[in-house]
Amino acid sequence: MNSTRIPLPDCILPEEMRPILGAHLNLEEVSDIERVMLACDGTFTFQLEAFVCEKIELGILSYAQMPLTGVAAKIMCCDDGHVAWDRKVILRGASSKAPFVFAHSYVDAERLPSALAEDLKASPAGIGRLFVDYRLSIYRELVGYFFEDGRAYAPWFPERKQLEFLSRVYRVYFLERPVMIITEKMPRDLFC
Repeated sequence: MNSTRIPLPDCILPEEMRPILGAHLNLEEVSDIERVMLACDGTFTFQLEAFVCEKIELGILSYAQMPLTGVAAKIMCCDDGHVAWDRKVILRGASSKAPFVFAHSYVDAERLPSALAEDLKASPAGIGRLFVDYRLSIYRELVGYFFEDGRAYAPWFPERKQLEFLSRVYRVYFLERPVMIITEKMPRDLFC
């Protein structure tokens, strides 16, 4: 489903992330709006829409199955080699088409209702919006955040002045089992 010829970056999670909760009151290295975006444990797309004053649409960059290893397997509470979907998307303005966030998800489709799993493959709606549409009771657990050089994401963010990204990681539970790891990568100059 990769519609571009630009190679997608490997979205490897760092071994050590800074915790969000507990530190969320005094995150001195981030702006006020970044602190709010990091600490929100609701549907991120709705908060992003409120901030950019525009409806958000999703552009699916890739969708493939892959074995989880290392930090990803640990966060998903599974053994190395457990197969999950690897989903990379851009959250962009529905009218402006301006890119706002690069999101990377690992999805354990076997732990989800089959109709939702199918919609995740093709729907232009974000994951959180699909959970709302399906009226599923989920729990989001904030795992951590980190800063990264965003040059690997530059092809999708041509208007950004700087390429430092603030990334947050959270785990999604359904029926008390982890079903997703989501990493949202935000260009820091968006929140200036």
